[in-house]
Amino acid sequence: MARTFKSITGNITKLNAPYFAEKRKLWVMMVKENDRWLAINSRDEAKIRAYHEQLESQRTAANLGVKVQATSLDGNWLKAAEFSAGMLQQANVEDPYQMMTAVESHLKWKREAEFIPTVIEACDYFFTKQSKRQLSQHTMLDYTRLIRQLKARFGDRLVSTISPKEFIDFIEEPPHPVSQRARFIYLKSFISFCSGKMNPHCQGSAWVKPGVLQWEAPRTDFHEIKVYGYDQIIQLLKVANEHERLPHFIFRLFGMLRYFEMIRFTEVHRKVRGHPLINLDGKRIVFGPEIFKKRSRNEHRGRFYANVHSTFMAWLRYFDENDRSIWCSVNLERKIRRKIDGLEADRNLLRHTAITYHCIAFKNPLQTAFIAGNSVSVIQNHYLNMNVPEADALKLYELTPEKAREIGVL
Repeated sequence: MARTFKSITGNITKLNAPYFAEKRKLWVMMVKENDRWLAINSRDEAKIRAYHEQLESQRTAANLGVKVQATSLDGNWLKAAEFSAGMLQQANVEDPYQMMTAVESHLKWKREAEFIPTVIEACDYFFTKQSKRQLSQHTMLDYTRLIRQLKARFGDRLVSTISPKEFIDFIEEPPHPVSQRARFIYLKSFISFCSGKMNPHCQGSAWVKPGVLQWEAPRTDFHEIKVYGYDQIIQLLKVANEHERLPHFIFRLFGMLRYFEMIRFTEVHRKVRGHPLINLDGKRIVFGPEIFKKRSRNEHRGRFYANVHSTFMAWLRYFDENDRSIWCSVNLERKIRRKIDGLEADRNLLRHTAITYHCIAFKNPLQTAFIAGNSVSVIQNHYLNMNVPEADALKLYELTPEKAREIGVL
């Protein structure tokens, strides 16, 4: 270990340049401190000459009334320290030890940053985790959209550096309150993941600060839930029959399936005849895990339509006897729905109509919720239109194939 020079802190009245002593094979520098001579020795010429320059600067500063102290910092570090001190002084920080606190905070952040991913990496971890949950296709499309938007907005930034204000701006980017609320719901799931919930990548330390999501949903105006009127249903079924897709629309109206559930149901088998989930003798339809992909706390993976209503059974037997297909392409279903003026863009209108008419006709919302695969509260808030006359609801459940033939549907 190299020997350090004696620290000179007193008043330097005389300072001789270093010289080489042949007999001792040493470099020697004489310094007169407080009227007392001191000898500084070293075998390293460069080191002793550097110390001589430092003491010379110290002596000159003392003569000018400036306090200069020795430091082990080299030029770049010394300039950085001086610049940092200047920044603190400009910020009116009176305690110089705040520089040490700032350095300590920076080192702590740097250590944490080694384990905090970028937004792109966090999104990939999150999407992989959600993909393993067997969520519905609709939900996964929403998550896909959220991930794409987060990556485009924040990119390679560390997820911990995004402020609450930036998240609020991200949520409020869509102009419509309903779109904002939907984005908030899915973003909340992402933030929970980054906070450590079901996240094996966080190593016990959250990636984001608590309370980073501070958005409050605005109040929305009450609006009537849209459903088809009875005459519109008849018109829709006539158009569907013209395109040879009547079984598909009958099945959705009486089975109360979601948009993507109907797609998955026909992917299992396209016809009533031979469909493994339809039991005509037992009057029972099974919407199993391959159809019903809505998660719940109890990990429920399916539902049943037991004791199928007689009108629905009549249609199912009709389709079975005539070997009709219940399949319909997405584009063709959209084309048929657009024949009803004013309701062209409402993709979920069939399910809203099916649930509303069943609920009003049988006055048993719990049974309706069980068949439809949701809850009574969800039906009340999102599906039920109480302006539908009870007589119209009953007429729908009297619309057997024979009745449909009489009014020109078949």
